[in-house]
Amino acid sequence: PNVGKGPLLTIIFLIALVLGPGPGAALIDGTKEDPNIWFGIPALYLWVVFWFLVMAGCIVTAAFTVWKDTD
Repeated sequence: PNVGKGPLLTIIFLIALVLGPGPGAALIDGTKEDPNIWFGIPALYLWVVFWFLVMAGCIVTAAFTVWKDTD
């Protein structure tokens, strides 16, 4: 279906909002005794930073394309 940029950004933002701190983080974290490490950095940290960047990208994209002044 043809979805406008505003609703698409909203959907992406909401997915990132759920997956960042929620069930996605629990799936990739490993255990307290043996945390997952990706590229020498804890996987949980990379996971949260990635989803933060996705949310920030949605906001910046909306600011420049969707939220226009009608004046």
